[in-house]
Amino acid sequence: MDLTTILAFLVYACCFLLYHSVYLYFTDKKPNLTKKGRINSCYASWLKNSTEQGQFLLLVHQLRNMIMSITFLASASILLIGFLLTYGLLDTQITKGLAVSSSVDYPGWLIFFTLTFSFLNLLLALRHLNNLTVLVRSDPDKLEKIEGNSAPAYLEKLFKRGSQRYMLGRRGFLYAIVIFFWYVDVWLFIALTVLLTVTLAYQHDF
Repeated sequence: MDLTTILAFLVYACCFLLYHSVYLYFTDKKPNLTKKGRINSCYASWLKNSTEQGQFLLLVHQLRNMIMSITFLASASILLIGFLLTYGLLDTQITKGLAVSSSVDYPGWLIFFTLTFSFLNLLLALRHLNNLTVLVRSDPDKLEKIEGNSAPAYLEKLFKRGSQRYMLGRRGFLYAIVIFFWYVDVWLFIALTVLLTVTLAYQHDF
């Protein structure tokens, strides 16, 4: 593995894994600093008003729209992972390309890792949101006794966790697309990874 490849992995790790870990940390600890943290307060009021007004059916239908989108992305990711394992990583001998300086298919394995990471986050998002659709009609006193927190606060926590996992799953697809440009040129991949991260941070996160 040459220095350019190492640099590509470091840039990717900082832009995708480290940046989103820091972003979600600030969203949780200092919500006023991030757009997602500020919008979470709107989600909390939506959940509170819907439950207080007894609009459980409307709330569940709105959650189902998100669940359908998550299910579609999770299905697409597992299909792409299967395709990579069948045709791209295990049975094919990789040769040197324009940007790959080793017989190891670094971009292919990085795409595999990213899609797997995306798939796992989408599964966790499904778990949190499905729990929310069921527990929204549960006995508030019993839920508070079990969880040690008020029912609205616990439901809000479920939605926030599901929403965050959903965001990571979606963005995994974006970064996986960018990795394909590594096959064209490794420096193009590095530049697009940084550009994507800066764009997300400027337009969507802060």
